[in-house]
Amino acid sequence: MEAAKSREGRLPTPRAAYAAAWVVLTAVYTALFAASGVPVPMAARGAIAAALPPALVGLAALGLARRWPWPTEGRWRLAARLIAAILGLAVLSIGIWLAILEVDFRLFNPGGRRPAAPIVAWQFMIDFLLLSALAGAGYARHTAEALRRAREEAARADALRARAELQLLRSQVQPHFILNVLHALLGLVRRDPARAEAALERLGELLRFGQEAHRSGSDWVPLSREWDFVGSYLELERVRLGDRLRVEIRADPAALEVPVPPFALQPLVENAVVHGIAPRAAGGRVSVTARRAGGRLRLEVEDDGPGARAADVAASPRTGLRLLQERLTALYGGRAEVRFDTPETGGFAVSLELPDDGSAEAP
Repeated sequence: MEAAKSREGRLPTPRAAYAAAWVVLTAVYTALFAASGVPVPMAARGAIAAALPPALVGLAALGLARRWPWPTEGRWRLAARLIAAILGLAVLSIGIWLAILEVDFRLFNPGGRRPAAPIVAWQFMIDFLLLSALAGAGYARHTAEALRRAREEAARADALRARAELQLLRSQVQPHFILNVLHALLGLVRRDPARAEAALERLGELLRFGQEAHRSGSDWVPLSREWDFVGSYLELERVRLGDRLRVEIRADPAALEVPVPPFALQPLVENAVVHGIAPRAAGGRVSVTARRAGGRLRLEVEDDGPGARAADVAASPRTGLRLLQERLTALYGGRAEVRFDTPETGGFAVSLELPDDGSAEAP
């Protein structure tokens, strides 16, 4: 392992590899010129004059891929722009080459003959081909980097989704959660059998949703499914907490059609119940709203508990909200926003804004 790391540490950097390639090409030019009968010093100067301009201008050719990324549409327009750009770079390279030759003639060979038009045309073609190859290499590297980033983001999104699902499933089957619900149901069986039966159905729906999301592996479900899931969760918590938990839940019909990541809303509601309501003897209120406007879906969860600062949430050892933020970043890039707020009237509010098309950030 250490030997492998040592070998990796000795790998040349891209800049060093680029410079080494041009040194090799300069040596080849020198050998060819010397083989044709040109004195070695003159052959070396001629090789440097031929290789140095495209080596310098080639850095701009390599950067074309970052300046003009390869599009999914309009490729012919980009191809025409690239050809024009490479032709311009080749002209610049020839200009530098002629300037170097002029300096060489004045310093070392005042009576020498300047290159004829066919030689200039030949060098122009060579430079154009070299710069085209460098531009192609730049696009190949840029594409490889984009694919690598896309694979990493996809793998990260999969990992975060799996972690979110497993965390939720664990929270559903944790002994204290199940025991508390069952304990509440035992009291209901004699007192209100119909409500106990309804609560058992809710518990089944809660577990079924998690299993279906885990089995399908999909990153998207209609908000209506997540909304029903949250409703089942709140009903179970009301069985457990009784009148201590007061719920207000409102959703625009249009909002329920929007695809969202599964378990995007439930962690916010769970956080409000567990940290804002359950610890208080008097209980409290949880408000959940969903609305769709201006190309955005806005989900809000608010409780009237003790509240918390955003910095406290970020530093908290509890990972639910932070995991949600990471997962949304992986799925949407910069198009999703999670905001925490403690209103002046008290409590804690979380708002989640998503694109209403349910699409992830394109790589």
